[in-house]
Amino acid sequence: MMKCPACKREMRKVSARGNPGTLIQLDQCARCGGIWCDKWELFPIPPEEAARVEPVDEALLKSPVALDDKPLYCPRCTEQLQRFHDPLLPAEIQLQRCRRCDGIWLNRGQFSRYKNFQHRAREEKMPDEERLRELTSRAQDPRAWVTTGTQGMFAYPQGLIENDDAVSSIRGGVFWLIVQTLLRLALGI
Repeated sequence: MMKCPACKREMRKVSARGNPGTLIQLDQCARCGGIWCDKWELFPIPPEEAARVEPVDEALLKSPVALDDKPLYCPRCTEQLQRFHDPLLPAEIQLQRCRRCDGIWLNRGQFSRYKNFQHRAREEKMPDEERLRELTSRAQDPRAWVTTGTQGMFAYPQGLIENDDAVSSIRGGVFWLIVQTLLRLALGI
C-alpha cells in the first residue's frame, strides 16, 4: 500500500470512470482526502466522477487547503514533489507533481476544483451550436466519409471532389509510380 504524502497514512484504492470508457484506479487518503494520480490518470476523468470520488464536506470544500511548507514526497518513487505552476490555472487550484514519475498530488478539494475548471474551459472552447450541427449533419452523410482499407493514405473524402475521373487518374498515376519504384529496386537501377 502507498503512504499519503501529507499525513503518512495508508491510502486506499478508489475507482473512477474515465472518458473513453476505462476504469482508472486512483489512490486516496481516508484521513486527509488527498488524491494521488499516476501519470495520465488525472486528465480523462470527467467532473462527475471527481465529485463522486472526493469526500463531500461542503464546509471543508468551500475553503481552499493551503499546501504546507514542508516538502512532500512521491508515494511511488520518493522523489520530492514540486508545486505545479501554470498561468492558465486559477490560483486556488494547487497541484504538486513528481518530476520522476509524473504523478500528481491533489489536496482535499483540489480534484473537484481542477475537473470543474477543465470542464468550464472545454465548454468555452466548444464551437457554437450551429457549427456543431453542421459538423454532425456532415458526419452522418456517408458520401463525405473518408474510406480506408486498401486505399490507405490515398483515400479521398467521397463527395467532396467533384470530378471522380480526376481521382481515378491520380490513383492510377500513384499506382504506376509505385510499380516503377519497385521495378527499379528489383533491377538495381
